[in-house]
Order: sequence, then C-alpha cells, then structure tokens
Amino acid sequence: MGALCAQTATAQNTSSISSPAVTADDRGIEYRFGWVPGEDGLDDSFAHRFDYGFSLNTRSSLKLNARFEEKPGSDLRFDNFNVEYLMELTPETAKVWQSGIRFDARISNGPDSERIGIDWLNRWRLTDRVQARGMLIATRSFGGNADDAIAFEARSSLSVKLNGDYDLAVLGFFDLGSSDNFTLDDQTRQVGPTISGPLGNGWSWTAGNLFGLSDDAPDNDVRLWVSKDF
Repeated sequence: MGALCAQTATAQNTSSISSPAVTADDRGIEYRFGWVPGEDGLDDSFAHRFDYGFSLNTRSSLKLNARFEEKPGSDLRFDNFNVEYLMELTPETAKVWQSGIRFDARISNGPDSERIGIDWLNRWRLTDRVQARGMLIATRSFGGNADDAIAFEARSSLSVKLNGDYDLAVLGFFDLGSSDNFTLDDQTRQVGPTISGPLGNGWSWTAGNLFGLSDDAPDNDVRLWVSKDF
C-alpha cells in the first residue's frame, strides 16, 4: 500500500522502503504475498497485492497497485487501490545521495478511509555493495471513519549486495503518531530481514519476515514477493 496502509495486529504489511531513483523506459510488475500467523486466539490472515509500475520520463514514474485480503472461512476481499506518483529531485549524476518526492492516493473498499499522502524518499550509496534508504511519510484520511489529524511514519533499510546478485537487507517500519499526538509511545513498530535473488529472464524474488516490537504489531509478518522487470 505504500505510504497509505496503517498496520494493525491482524493486517499484513505489504509495504516497502522505496527508492527515489527513476530510470527511463522502466516497466515492471510485482506480486506481493503477506501472511500473519494466528496468535492470541486469532486465525491466520493473508494479503495479496498486485503492482504495475512504469517511468513517465527520466525524472518521474507512476505505480498502480491493488490489495486483497483473505481470512480462513471467508472469500477473497478487495481491500484498496493505490496510485503513486514519484518525482526524482536530485541530479541524475548524484552518486552518494539521491532524493525524491512521492504523492500517493488510496481508494478503499472499507472499513479503512480514503487517504492521500506525501513521501520523502532517500537513498545513500555507502559503498559499491552497501546502501541505505529512508522515508518520511505524512498521510491524511477522508470519509466517515477518517481522523482529522495528519499521520506520520518513518521507514528505513540497510542492504548489502552478495555474490550472485543476491541482496540481504534489514527493514524497519515505525509509526510516529499524528499532528495531534506526535510520539513514539504506543505506536506500531516492525523490524526484520529480507533476502532477494534472481530467477532469470528479468524475474526476481524477495522473502522475509517482520518482527513486531510493539503490542499492536503482529509477532511475525511473513512476506514473499515475485517481480518482473521489462
């Protein structure tokens, strides 16, 4: 869901720490699967997300994604649809630090509200094999269930490229409260590893798990993604 999906104890985190870089003539599709094992008397729950992204030019790109939820004994349910528009801000020649601004919009099938958001995306190339990413996110909800306050979130990752085009990373997702109560107390926090690798012919995979560091985050949030670049 990109910046627009708040996590709860029973919701899968299918979000990522995005890159601010845009490559001309880039296109790709991705399937994301999320699984939260049942805990505290709750059943397992699953999420399916389908992405299609493409560059508009050398400085901007667009991504569309749809998310579906699935619970035992229930039919697959359409959850929401998102549009993400990214603008790269730093020069194409930037070698160490790259930055961009992304605008997000979500249409929800309920019970969550519609939302719009703005994200500040950053990437630092620390060495030829190591890079860090960081995002600051602000979202505003609309509709009958909406909170008037602006919600804030931070995301970060540190990744290292291994032999054979494999990547190992540690990801962090941290809610920061809202404009009414900007605080780290009682906010959702998740941290965990991922590993990515090639499948051939432009296909790749990513697998990982997020561990809940707060009471309202699931103990485990299992993620498996399959991507194709054209």
